[in-house]
Amino acid sequence: MPVQVSSTRSIALIGLFSALYIVTSGLTSVVTQVGYPEHFLRGFFMASLILLTRRKWSATLMGIVCGVVFIAVPAPAPYLFPATVVSGVVFDLALILGTKYSSSSISQTRLLFGAGVSGLAESLVGLLIISMFTSILGKTFDAIAIAWTADIVLNIVLSIIGAFIAFKYLSDRIPTVRTKITSQ
Repeated sequence: MPVQVSSTRSIALIGLFSALYIVTSGLTSVVTQVGYPEHFLRGFFMASLILLTRRKWSATLMGIVCGVVFIAVPAPAPYLFPATVVSGVVFDLALILGTKYSSSSISQTRLLFGAGVSGLAESLVGLLIISMFTSILGKTFDAIAIAWTADIVLNIVLSIIGAFIAFKYLSDRIPTVRTKITSQ
């Protein structure tokens, strides 16, 4: 039977990984002036959280916490809240569908798939909102199409790389089955 983490510990981990994502993505966006490192970080932190908690909706809760902070702190982009929440929901749904969440949460294939479709969903939501604003501002269709293509591909690839590194780092460090400790 896969290990289940207590609710209190799960909540603490959701808060911790949300805070780490918010701080590190904020720092990288200041340093790099582009949003692409955040895709890697989101894939890394959501996959890490899922691996450590193995609880349904943990990525969704992380997305909600981060999204609320993005609303509370003046964020430069209006799409951050919905895109972040959707990425968490889609990540969880990718693990829930077809199998038990606790077993798919420790599967490298399922985590990488979840990170990829999560990145796709985040890009689609974000770019849809950006396109609504840019069409109002009169930007050309060609520029928007190039931005969509580049962002979707980079988001998927960086999300998968982040999840892959999280899996490789954490999979050897967490137990896959509950072991009973007996005193002698």
